[in-house]
Parts: sequence; C-alpha cells; structure tokens
Amino acid sequence: MSVRATIPVLPARHVDAAIRREDAPLASTAHPFVLRLLAIPTVWQLIAIYFATRVVTTTIMLVFAANQPETWQTPAQPDYFTFANIWDAVWYRRIGEGGYPRELPIGDHGRVTENAWAFMPVFPAIVRVISLITTLPFPVVAVLVSVAAGLATVFAFHRLLRRFVGERTALFAVLLLCLGPVSPMFQVGYAEALHFWLLCELLILLVDRRWLEMLPIVLLASLTRPTGLAWAFTLLLVILHRYWQARVARLERFDAREQRQAWIAAFFSGFAGLAWLAIAGFVTGRPFGYLETEMAWRNHYTSGAETLPFTAWFWAGDFWFGQPLGTILVVAVVIGVIAWFSAPFMRRFGIEIRMWGIAYFSYLFAVFYPQSSIFRLCFPLFPALAPVALPQSPVYRVVVSLLAVAAQVAWLTWMWFVIGHDWTPP
Repeated sequence: MSVRATIPVLPARHVDAAIRREDAPLASTAHPFVLRLLAIPTVWQLIAIYFATRVVTTTIMLVFAANQPETWQTPAQPDYFTFANIWDAVWYRRIGEGGYPRELPIGDHGRVTENAWAFMPVFPAIVRVISLITTLPFPVVAVLVSVAAGLATVFAFHRLLRRFVGERTALFAVLLLCLGPVSPMFQVGYAEALHFWLLCELLILLVDRRWLEMLPIVLLASLTRPTGLAWAFTLLLVILHRYWQARVARLERFDAREQRQAWIAAFFSGFAGLAWLAIAGFVTGRPFGYLETEMAWRNHYTSGAETLPFTAWFWAGDFWFGQPLGTILVVAVVIGVIAWFSAPFMRRFGIEIRMWGIAYFSYLFAVFYPQSSIFRLCFPLFPALAPVALPQSPVYRVVVSLLAVAAQVAWLTWMWFVIGHDWTPP
C-alpha cells in the first residue's frame, strides 16, 4: 500500500461546532400572538420589519425637517426629499447631472480642494438613468433607489445569517440593522444602501466558496463605495486560514482548483480597489488625483500636513481630545476591536464575517482620518455586530431595540441636522 493511500482524505468543509443554525425552543409560556407572528412566512416578516422601521425613521426625520432653519445646506422646513438629499447627496446629484471634472480644482494654498472625484459613479449613474426613464427628479429617485437597495440588503443579510444562526436570531439581527444609529442611510440620497446589499451578497458568496461569482459584484461594489482593497485583504485572510485548516490543522481540503479561483478573486479585488484611482488619474492627468481629492477633506484638520498610513487615527485623537487622552482612546478602540473579534461568540458566525470585520477595520485604521463621518464609515461592519442579536431574553431585545432608536435620534441630531456652518457632516 502506498503512503498516499494511507493518508486520510480530508472533508470538503469543516463546520465549527459553535455554529448552530437552530434557535433554542420557544418557552411553553410563549404568548399565542407571538406564535402567530412567527408563523408568518419569512419573506413577509422581513418586508414588515423593513417598512415598519422605515416609518419610524421617516417620522423622526420629518420632525427634524420641521425644525430645520434655513442654512447653507437646506431651506427652512424642507420637504422630506430635500432633507434626505443634503451633505454628500449633493455631490451625487452633481455627478449624476454633470459628471466629473476633467481638471481638479486647486485652492489658494496650491492643494486640490473638495470635488466630485471623491464619490464613486455607480449610484449616481443608476439614479440618473432611472430619473431619465421615469422623468422623476434626481433627489426623489435617489431616495427610492436607496429604499429599494435597503430592502435587498435586508433579504441578503437574513440569508447570510441563516447560514449560522436560527430564524428568530436572524430576524432580530435584521431588526437591529434597520433600527440602528446610521439606518437612515437606507432612505437618503447616499450610495451606502446599495453598497450594503453588494457587501452582503459578497459575504454569502464567500461563505459558499463561489469565488469566481464574486468578480462582477466586487467590481460594482468597488465603484459604489471604496471596497476592493478591504475585500482583497479579506480574501487573503480567508485563504491563509484555509491553508492552515488544510495543511496544519488537517480539518478540511483546499484543492488546487479552489486555490486558483480564490487567488484570482483576491487579485481581481485588489485591482478593482485601485481602478477608481487609475480612472481619476487618467481623466484628470494627475496620477494621484483621487488621493489628493480625499486629502482635501482631511486638510481641514491637518492643515495640509501628510499623514502616513496607520497614523491618521492618532492625529485625530490629538486633534479632538489632546494628549495623552487622544492616544489612550485610539489604543482602547484597537484593543476593543481585537477583543470583539477574538471573543468566543464570534465563532457562531463563521470565519468569513470575522475576516471581513478585521480587514475592513484595518483598512479604515490605515487610511481614514476619524471625524464625524466615522459612524457612517463603520456601518459596513454591521455583519460583525450580529452577536448583539444572540441573547434570547425578550426584555433584553426590547431594551436593545429602544437603545438603537435612541442612538438613531442622537446620530440625526449631531450629524444630519444642519446648524449653520456645520462641522459634523455625516
């Protein structure tokens, strides 16, 4: 008998023992009304959750709009669609109606100033096409596209979570996503909702190991919001983990064909992550025009000083809190993130969600200067926050839901509501 014949064949997939796709049985004292709700088909439960929470958010935003004074961003007491299309939504409208500038604007200090190249083209292009077909105004279509993409996100997020947890836990996680502090992104003229949908679809493909099917979605996502580099890092981490599982832990196979497909997806994601930088450089004639454009928003805080990768958070800590508190807070955040992703409860959600969270936070930590947009930019981490939905206690779930709504009100108060020369763009 050959040596090869004596080596046991590894299974195609190893499933962590922590993953349980069924909820704990309902208590015998469960109210009949609750049982009737749970008996409703899942598709209708998801639709009900999404639109009920959108009514909540719309009501809150209309209250803010009714109290909005006239500012540089908005007229006094604007209608909903006007109020939902301020801040970055203005840039998307400029792109949709006028495209991108061929020459980057230069300020008196000789540096590139804020311009449309900071925003990716997929969302404004979709809105523009639908607006032309329907003759509806761009702001109206922008909101409707976000609402539709938000609904798609809800279905995709639920499908993703059902690979790891039971039905009731997945539904509650969806509810928290729809009530969370930055959930107004599902109904404003931003590209975030579309990006969240694409992200969930990518995570589903990653969990199912459908590597080559990722490629068109990676390209779309990378031209919707900056995604490609973080996704490439995610795939690298997953690939390294698979090599460990196959060659060291001896828990599952990683066949040569799948390795090739995984590496193709990883390299393609890296190229997709750099595509917009190359396009901006080619069109404007400035090779690093996109990076200079991104720096234009940072220059308000750094006075034009260069911030090397992995240093911007410390610059921001010093700007906002001084020393030594600023550095202490940054270190505390990093330690907290490490603790979260290494906690035992994260095993319930598989390696893929964990690797995305680690990769995306690393990307933010490397390139982003924290200011008021940090809450929105951290929102793509929502799959990694699913463990918040694990506790089964009804009291816990009611309290957490109410806290999510309160956090949403706080975010709208501090970030969306405009107060004169506002320093808190969302």
